[in-house]
Amino acid sequence: MAYKMIFSDMDGTLLKNDIEVSEKNKIAIQKAVKKGVQFVICTGRGLFGVERYLEQLNLIGGEGYVICQNGGAVYNLKDMSLAIRESFSPKIYAPVVEFARELGLELYYYDDRVFIAERETQRVQRYCQVMGSGVKIMKEPLKYQGEFTKSLVTGERDKLLILQKKVQDIAGKELDCFFSSKIFMEVVKKGVSKGNIMEETAKKAGVPIQSVIAVGDSDNDISMIKKAGLGIAVANADPEVKEIADFVTKNRCEQDAIAEVIEKFILG
Repeated sequence: MAYKMIFSDMDGTLLKNDIEVSEKNKIAIQKAVKKGVQFVICTGRGLFGVERYLEQLNLIGGEGYVICQNGGAVYNLKDMSLAIRESFSPKIYAPVVEFARELGLELYYYDDRVFIAERETQRVQRYCQVMGSGVKIMKEPLKYQGEFTKSLVTGERDKLLILQKKVQDIAGKELDCFFSSKIFMEVVKKGVSKGNIMEETAKKAGVPIQSVIAVGDSDNDISMIKKAGLGIAVANADPEVKEIADFVTKNRCEQDAIAEVIEKFILG
């Protein structure tokens, strides 16, 4: 099979220690792109947390896309314009937010390139530092004059599980939610997932899904790993991700797992 696109998660998959693209991964990605394969970063991060990596990989200005906010926002690499936007209204989200606050959970809100927090906590400051973003502080984000492309809820795992069930009970027709790590739960518009947006993006690029590779490590990567022609879990992936993958790498993300994938399935 000649694969034409690679959809890769970032944290826990592409990045070493969640902060850098290794030289080995960078070289492998550039070789794949030269061979005509599109490399698509598919992440829960906002664009502000991705652009510097796109620059390092020399992807900006070329053919292809970058998927942010688990599919809530997709950008065209040629000019970084917004190609796809999936959003939900603050009104729909209001009862979920009220319940999350009662549980003592912390909520963040996204709209395209805007990052919103209710207050500037140490966690918010660290997040902005890691992502290289600014923050819009709103005591009541539900009054935001626009819609959200994603919300991120963070806190103790057991409380997040309670909230996940609540979302399904009170807003299951409008919203979906899933985990991107042990302490981060993502809330998006119903039907938005990495798998669905990968399929739509591949179609835009004229690439059949059978010619697509998807690589990831966490719960929010399962939908794209299942749908891709070749679904891959990295060695450090969660057990449930490895279980549904077609292939599991020998290497962890810190050991250049993406380079392993490219060398085996693209360059080999």
